[in-house]
Amino acid sequence: MPTFHCMSLYWRAASGARDNICSVHYRAEGESDWKEALPLWFDPTDHPEKPEHSREYRGSIVNLQPGTKYEVRLHLTKTGEERRIVASTWSDSFPVKKTVLLKADAPQPITITEGGDAEGYVAYTAEAGVVFDGKGEADCNIRVNASHVILRGLTLKNAGINGIELGDVQDAVVEQCDISGWGRIGDKGYGVNLDAAIFSRSRELQRIVIQDNRLHHPRSNANSWTEKRIHDGKETKHPIGPQGITFAGSQGRLVIRRNKIYSDLQHMFNDGMGEVRNFSYAGFPNRDSDIYDNEISHVWDDGIEAEGADMNVRIWSNSFNNVYGAVGTATASLGPIYIFRNVMHASRKGPKEDADSNKGAYLVKLGNENEVWGKGKIFVFHNTMLQPPPRFGFGETSGGNAGLLATGPKKYQINITSRNNILYVRTSGHSVIKDSFRDPSNDYDYDLYNGAVNAAPGQESHGIRAVPQFDTTSPGQFPLLPGTPGIDAAERLPNFNDTFSGAAPDIGAFESQ
Repeated sequence: MPTFHCMSLYWRAASGARDNICSVHYRAEGESDWKEALPLWFDPTDHPEKPEHSREYRGSIVNLQPGTKYEVRLHLTKTGEERRIVASTWSDSFPVKKTVLLKADAPQPITITEGGDAEGYVAYTAEAGVVFDGKGEADCNIRVNASHVILRGLTLKNAGINGIELGDVQDAVVEQCDISGWGRIGDKGYGVNLDAAIFSRSRELQRIVIQDNRLHHPRSNANSWTEKRIHDGKETKHPIGPQGITFAGSQGRLVIRRNKIYSDLQHMFNDGMGEVRNFSYAGFPNRDSDIYDNEISHVWDDGIEAEGADMNVRIWSNSFNNVYGAVGTATASLGPIYIFRNVMHASRKGPKEDADSNKGAYLVKLGNENEVWGKGKIFVFHNTMLQPPPRFGFGETSGGNAGLLATGPKKYQINITSRNNILYVRTSGHSVIKDSFRDPSNDYDYDLYNGAVNAAPGQESHGIRAVPQFDTTSPGQFPLLPGTPGIDAAERLPNFNDTFSGAAPDIGAFESQ
């Protein structure tokens, strides 16, 4: 199951077992030398609802080149079984067989019913300066009911509910669009949950690319964790309101990249992206999906809520600012999910200038109260938590309070591997790792951290307890300062940190040069 830069691998071998390691090697067509990737993870669990994924090897190859054919070799080290696969990554070039210029005065919602096919897409665009304004009356600006469609360079404003709605479609691209002002107003002026700039409730949706868009300033506002509201007849503090992207029930195979999701304190998001079937074998983004190079801010809950199956999901190189938490993966029912080289800036709990609003939260949220949904695999590699200067006049910095956090004593998640992260929390008394069940299958090591490790005994035996010192001379990047703790101190992870300078990779999202 390839995407542009990654490949998902699945193998139900007859001799599959935890101690029968499945090594992975790959090479591009025309190359003679094999490159090593991480071994596939063996899932020993029987999943009655998903028997096809019971006792299965699963994993991903990352950092591949688009439009390239690869040969992959899988080898079981104990029994000697071997498989070879040839597959090509997606091409960055989308062939267009027809371009349609949307009229400025077209009635909204504009409904797309003509699509392309495997030979070429139908691209929909508009002349420069054209703005499609729903004036709060049209439910959405554009509704897509055809596959092999590209929406390109459109400016969409003031849809009554969602900016773009995708129906039962496949192979669709939304790129270079500017979407704002969408969503309904609910109680106390807050928004209605899940209204989104880009929305779908289709269970047939797959192979969707969302790239290079600006999704910003919804009409409504979400409540924060410091503000109560009524939802489904019950009082809650859980954030409820608009999102940048809502895909509820998709088949997966989503690529969401290079988007900017942002707003202000009067028009905040619930999550930057996600859905509601978090406790399931589906959820968002479900499977075989990549979310990378996005800038996400002004979120009262999770910048990216990736919860559910999380089967061969990769989340990397995203930047989070003014969010409560960066990545929510309270459930990973199948896995593996790879969370790597992301950066978390400021974190906040509420809008006021008080101590409670200033608390912030986590880099990665873990665990739920039903063990069924907590048996998948989670990899957390080379992420960086920052601590921006204090705000509101408080002495504490404005970054997160926790690194990898189970949010309660009954929150369950096994099969977690953490490596090479900078877990820089506000004070040494905060938890960089809080693993409620202290399960021995969870493995935390080679992290640079300044807080408490609350996990099974023996964790972080190669970790470094220190306050990170950053080299701030490269705009937008935060490598460690040469000669400080964490330089050349990361564990080698084939395919994830192959390129480095010095004796070994550096800890954190960026390599010092």
